[in-house]
Amino acid sequence: MGSTRIRFYQTHNGPCPYRSNGDWNNLAFQTQNLSEEAYGSLLDLGFRRSGFSVYHPICSGCTNCIPIRVNTSTFKASRSQRKTWHKNQDLRVEHHPSGFCQQGFQLYSKYQQNWHQCGSPVTESDYLDFLIHSPVRTEMLYYYDLDRLLAIGWIDVLEKMLSSVYFIFDPDEASRRLGVYSLLYEIEYARKLEKTWLYLGYWVEDSQKMSYKSDFQPAELLFNKKWVPFKQHHDLFSKHNAST
Repeated sequence: MGSTRIRFYQTHNGPCPYRSNGDWNNLAFQTQNLSEEAYGSLLDLGFRRSGFSVYHPICSGCTNCIPIRVNTSTFKASRSQRKTWHKNQDLRVEHHPSGFCQQGFQLYSKYQQNWHQCGSPVTESDYLDFLIHSPVRTEMLYYYDLDRLLAIGWIDVLEKMLSSVYFIFDPDEASRRLGVYSLLYEIEYARKLEKTWLYLGYWVEDSQKMSYKSDFQPAELLFNKKWVPFKQHHDLFSKHNAST
């Protein structure tokens, strides 16, 4: 990142969305321009981004949010994943630069209200700040059934990797398992671009919302600043806890 000085700050984001007790805190900084090399290095250190905010969880007494990445060159779909892939071959996927459109915002609103039971209406400003604004090259993947928009995925396209940022879908189409299909599509897209790694954000073992990421193998987890094979992580984590 050269001589650029980064000013970090701590954010307090309210109750943790992945466990019943505890607060959600991040170490973060804001930037409107970030090189591919710099953000790639930050991903390797366990950082993520939403909008212009680049962050890393620093929750007191908790290390449950573990960065995870999938090796796209050696990934093998499970039987269930292959079934989901074939089930959604009727969909058309369009790639666009990150940008605002009313149809996308309406789908985002429906997703937040119906799937996440968001108590208050979302605003266009929230949508822009959370998903549309980006300091790196970001593509929006629009998933269509004929002319009906079913889902949108956001991916950051970097020199050596892809990073899966966020995904929304029409809750009326939950039976399609579009979240699984979108990751399978992103893995294939990474292969096409000859990117070895697809970063999936954070894996939380005991969270129904996040544990599905471990279904995409072979994967690696970040442990003590080193990426280790997923299947080795439990042994290392157990030894680490026993020594502390």
